[in-house]
Amino acid sequence: MTTMSDLDKISANQEGFNLRARAHLQSSYYDVEKFKQGHNMLRKLEREELGDVRGRSLLELQCHIGVNSLSLARLGAQVTGTDISDEAIDIANGLAGELDLDAKFVQANLYDLPQVLDGQFDMVFTGYGTLSFLPDIPRWAEVAANFVKPGGTLTIVEIHPILNLFDDVDGELRVARSLFRSRQVHHEMSKSYADKIDDAVEVEKHSIYGWRWTVEEVVNALIDAGLTIEHLREVPYDARQRLPLMESDGDHNWRISGDPIPLSFACVARK
Repeated sequence: MTTMSDLDKISANQEGFNLRARAHLQSSYYDVEKFKQGHNMLRKLEREELGDVRGRSLLELQCHIGVNSLSLARLGAQVTGTDISDEAIDIANGLAGELDLDAKFVQANLYDLPQVLDGQFDMVFTGYGTLSFLPDIPRWAEVAANFVKPGGTLTIVEIHPILNLFDDVDGELRVARSLFRSRQVHHEMSKSYADKIDDAVEVEKHSIYGWRWTVEEVVNALIDAGLTIEHLREVPYDARQRLPLMESDGDHNWRISGDPIPLSFACVARK
């Protein structure tokens, strides 16, 4: 049996992300109609970690359909977004044109981005659900650092890797897998995520490949890429419901009763 290469898996993911991009126009997680009415789509942790972006040049990596990038443009940033999905980039450009927002979008495999995008930025940002689709975190850190101006920052807001180790069994958290042994992931998908599990959107069946990274690996990759860690946060809330026992706190965040484990983490690094 032939083993798929990482490049083959990235190509399969690109096809899957193209299918998801159109489906996500109806997803409650992106809530495109509410966004069009002026709602800021950034989640609490993203807003807090990015802070005031007015007048700053900003690059969002793996921006998907662009609602975060365009929310940042509304806040006064000079925004460029990039994603591997050509369908997602088409949607992002369409939204920018429809809403008359000043943002640029570039389609590229992240690892090829230095060949198709010039310049450096005051801020580079990557939000929820991006790092797990990358097979090479040290190379990702090098690419991201390449786009940070001297004195600028790279901000990461991500799902905490510990969350993916648990299943919900009869309303209780049960450890189901190892972060150190179950490093690669493959799923056959016919639905894609929404704000609530029950609101998942139908999508043509597709494969998704992923890789599990520890917080340690992410942080050390940034250090090895020449960045200085300014701070690291772990918080007990997430951007969407990933397990049935998670409950909304009313501010687009989802928690587990008693806050037993970290559900998201954020890191800011400076060049």
